[in-house]
Amino acid sequence: MSKTPAQRARKHGQNAAGAKGAPSSTGAGSRAAGPGGRPGSQAGAERPDGNPNLIIIAGIGASAFLFGYSSLLVLPQFQQLSGGLAMPDTLIGGYSTEYLQQVRSAFGADGAGQYNFWHKTADTIFPLLFALSWMLLIGSQLARGPVRWLCWTPVLLYVVADLGENLAIDAALATDPVGGAGLASFLTVSKSVLFLLSLAAGAVAVILKRRALKRREPNAAPTG
Repeated sequence: MSKTPAQRARKHGQNAAGAKGAPSSTGAGSRAAGPGGRPGSQAGAERPDGNPNLIIIAGIGASAFLFGYSSLLVLPQFQQLSGGLAMPDTLIGGYSTEYLQQVRSAFGADGAGQYNFWHKTADTIFPLLFALSWMLLIGSQLARGPVRWLCWTPVLLYVVADLGENLAIDAALATDPVGGAGLASFLTVSKSVLFLLSLAAGAVAVILKRRALKRREPNAAPTG
């Protein structure tokens, strides 16, 4: 004989009610687990990104080392080899063909070859490494737009001028008598000006970033 609902309730008591009315623990657990059913997946999604400043610092440090190596060690040795004549790379005011001839005569073929080797190694790595590091610095400070490109422009032109200067000087010193110094002198002057403008562009980028952060601080203050 089938039992009435009241009889079934008296027999099963709380078990029957719990089986029908209790919410599923799996449902609550899935909600607590977060998206994808993985406990704590929302908190785990927030992971610290790599710090690009480490790359910038390393690049600038390596550039400073190469600059010091060339300025304090290599170029003074070349100056001694040439009998006290300053190297064309350092003459930011330019130089004449006659001056290049004096350097070539003092150098001789061996000295000109060593000078050429330095141009192809350390004096090629430095402008490329400096430009890459400086462009990363500027890019980390400024958002995409015309201001960033304006600050990048002297850096890009500096690389072109510096590498072109190396080729022009080496081509002029490859023969005796030397070739014309017009292009090499122009690139030396341009390189010097563009290097200073590149340094200024990096400083401007840092200043603009700091000003932007200061303007955001009052808006970011907690309320209530």
